Amino acid sequence: MRRFSKIKKFLLFFNIKTLIITVLTLSILLITYFSYFKYKNLIVEQLVLYKERLLFGFNNTTPNLIVLGNNYIDKKSLINELKTKLDEDRNSNNLDLISNVLNKKNLIKKFIITKTSNNLITIKIEEKKIIGLLNIENNNYLIDEFNNIIERKITPNLFHLPVFIGKNSNKNASVILNLIKESNVNLNYLSFSFVDQRRWNINLKNGVKILLPETKVLDTLKLLNKVTSKYNILNGNFIEIDMRIYGKYFLKPKIN
Repeated sequence: MRRFSKIKKFLLFFNIKTLIITVLTLSILLITYFSYFKYKNLIVEQLVLYKERLLFGFNNTTPNLIVLGNNYIDKKSLINELKTKLDEDRNSNNLDLISNVLNKKNLIKKFIITKTSNNLITIKIEEKKIIGLLNIENNNYLIDEFNNIIERKITPNLFHLPVFIGKNSNKNASVILNLIKESNVNLNYLSFSFVDQRRWNINLKNGVKILLPETKVLDTLKLLNKVTSKYNILNGNFIEIDMRIYGKYFLKPKIN
């Protein structure tokens, strides 16, 4: 009897244990089942992301590059430089390598790099605002909106910008351009000469030279705008307009 009682207790314990394990197993399966549907999109996204990273990490082909937003930077040269760097170091992260190259371009203000697909990278750049050109000891420079100079070869797409002449002319370039804009005078200027680091001469494309004073430049430009609107002197038979004396102007006629 005792032996039978022990067997009976063992079977009872075994059944309870089996029941508990079965319940727990079913609970885990149910939780997993419902969790899958709840987080299905997240799981799929993570799998796709992992797949992309895996493919990108082991892909030895150089991706195609698209550059957008350039005005002054030579797109073809930039793409060739980037592809050369990518070919030289296939083990590095492509995005980091491209970013390092672009950060060294002093004409670029900011940029966004997007991996459009596994074999295509789009680079959208924003260049610095260039307001003029400068030549110092046969070296060409661009002048940005903050009067900084950027050494660069002058190409035809830069010819529309005014040339600044004279020592420290670049440091005052934005000032004279802003004064002209504020005065509303319409000047088809070719270049600006900074005379003795004190005052400006404005050289127009039609050959007329405008001599400005050292002080009260805005008032003088407003006077020029008023006189030009009334008498159209910029298109007259004059080669020079001397406005160095405040409130007055003197015209130098062309000698035929």
